[in-house]
Amino acid sequence: MTSRLHLDEDETRSAHASAASRQENVAFHGSAQELAAIARAGPRGAFAVAGLAVFVLLGLWLAFFFFIFAPRGGNG
Repeated sequence: MTSRLHLDEDETRSAHASAASRQENVAFHGSAQELAAIARAGPRGAFAVAGLAVFVLLGLWLAFFFFIFAPRGGNG
């Protein structure tokens, strides 16, 4: 590198090495059949996490309703 304070744009690019510049760091290592099998399986994990979040949220709402709101009774 140079002792100058400001590098030219070309010099900055050549001095920086990114992990994304190597194909093995970002590419899928498998055959087309394996990729198709993964795509057919779908985002099961994402649906599981979303379902769990909804279940927990509903449980918290029901707990709030029955233990805090309902015992207080209505107004009037």
